[in-house]
Amino acid sequence: MALRGIRDYSRMAIISSLLRRNFELWGYREVVLPTIEPYSETLKGGTKFAYNNEFYLIKPDVTSRLLKYEIDLAKLYYVGEVLDGGVEGKWQAGVEFIGGEPNFMTAEVISVLITSLESLGISEFYIDLGSLEVWRKATEDIEEFRETVCRALQRRNFGLIEKLPIGKDKKEELWNLFNFRGKESNYPKLTQILKLVDDERIFVDFGTVRPLPYYSDVIFEVYSPLLGRPIGGGGEYSFHGKPAVGFALDLRALLELASVRERKGRKFLRGISSFREARKLVSMGIPVEVER
Repeated sequence: MALRGIRDYSRMAIISSLLRRNFELWGYREVVLPTIEPYSETLKGGTKFAYNNEFYLIKPDVTSRLLKYEIDLAKLYYVGEVLDGGVEGKWQAGVEFIGGEPNFMTAEVISVLITSLESLGISEFYIDLGSLEVWRKATEDIEEFRETVCRALQRRNFGLIEKLPIGKDKKEELWNLFNFRGKESNYPKLTQILKLVDDERIFVDFGTVRPLPYYSDVIFEVYSPLLGRPIGGGGEYSFHGKPAVGFALDLRALLELASVRERKGRKFLRGISSFREARKLVSMGIPVEVER
């Protein structure tokens, strides 16, 4: 959706504030990155421009930017706009968990995702878990056609696989993976993550794919039956040899689904000592409004 004015931007600010609070309750700390980065082929997205005979990118993908830095163990979050070649960007909020045990990190990040949506009054959603490793193994003996299989997944078009010169049994195996969606699978890694998270809104869906190239195995997307596109998604990746997991939420999608309003319980003050009293209340975390 296109933002229609100050009202939408104000609601987006409320949503961002609630997400920040949720991320911090889980122990994540905010990272703020510069608007402009020197151009690099490792950076994804961003709007490219030239200045003083050098190329730069405006607001590229956050995860690919973080990969430039050396980080040992970190739990980070961000809220901001990401460009993808044009002037109108995607507003995102996301987290990155770097340097822990992979299944534990994935379970925590998905739990953060769940409470993020719930903090915005969104309860009707489901999360699909997929695996790149399952597809790598399934295409080991037809490696020359792996790119076509990936393209078929991204387009949700099994017809591309049907046209491949491969055996009937292999096509049937790929068909079963392509259409698999359920609460259990033969892949122990996903089974453990499902048990750790323990939420009825999570499913294994091997047809789930994410186009970003840095994902290593487990990927996930979150949907709402009230919206015809993903709310967000994420997955595992390697951070300078260390395992990492992250997700990004689409703030414009959340704007359509969230049921939020300004915090209640605001203290209204009036009188000659109002500002002194207001400062005391604010220092205690109590919202105030001083009336003239």
